[in-house]
Amino acid sequence: MASPKTLYSTMLIILSMSIVSTPCFGQFLGLLPNFGGIGPDSITKCLTSVNDVPNCIEEIITSFLSIQLHLLGPQCCKAALDIDDGCWPKIFPFNPFFPPAIKSFCSAEAQIPPPPLL
Repeated sequence: MASPKTLYSTMLIILSMSIVSTPCFGQFLGLLPNFGGIGPDSITKCLTSVNDVPNCIEEIITSFLSIQLHLLGPQCCKAALDIDDGCWPKIFPFNPFFPPAIKSFCSAEAQIPPPPLL
């Protein structure tokens, strides 16, 4: 079995390549059929709240791949809580456990008071 360092490096390279190639292939998403309401347009509408927060999509992807929810910042958590419940299965169709984990983590984070100012 490969070491965790090798696996992490491989995942980072794949993720980086997918981010770089997204603009090239993004124009083809409009050609995809809209199966059962799960298509590029519906996913784009679902992500409007997180698109307004800089680096939020990257934070969600990184926390998903590393299974470390604490990588989500407070602004991204707030935006993730605004995502409609019907959108999560469209965004993560193969992992039904991740959206409730994000909601639970971000709800708990929202209730923690900020540290006192010195």
